[in-house]
Amino acid sequence: MRANYEDLSKGIHKTEKFLIHFLSNLLLNENHSLKNREMHIQFVEPEIDLVNTQNDLPQKGSEKSSEKPEKSSEKSSEKIIRLIKANTQITIKELAEHLNLSARAIEKNISKLKTENRIVRIGSDKGGHWNIIQK
Repeated sequence: MRANYEDLSKGIHKTEKFLIHFLSNLLLNENHSLKNREMHIQFVEPEIDLVNTQNDLPQKGSEKSSEKPEKSSEKSSEKIIRLIKANTQITIKELAEHLNLSARAIEKNISKLKTENRIVRIGSDKGGHWNIIQK
């Protein structure tokens, strides 16, 4: 409990502040803020005003946010195809490592490429290979 912890070499002093706030909220129906991030020993007050930031987001970037996933998925899809051309036996894990994406992101992109009839898997997951469909 923070009220009993002290490490003077690190500048950490005992404080009963949070315990008093908790009990005041519980017994006296007061409304002290007891956010976990404020009770951490190295807490630093955020400089950003979250209320204004949240209000600005929908107004500023609603169109941009809907465009970005398409562009990034197109880029990832093209990179996947390029890597498959270089090595038709490449695995999802290897693709994920090359592109710094999660395996799930690669699976989604591959699923999209299969749906668009751009690639097809021939054979099993372990022993098979990829085939790029030329249009």
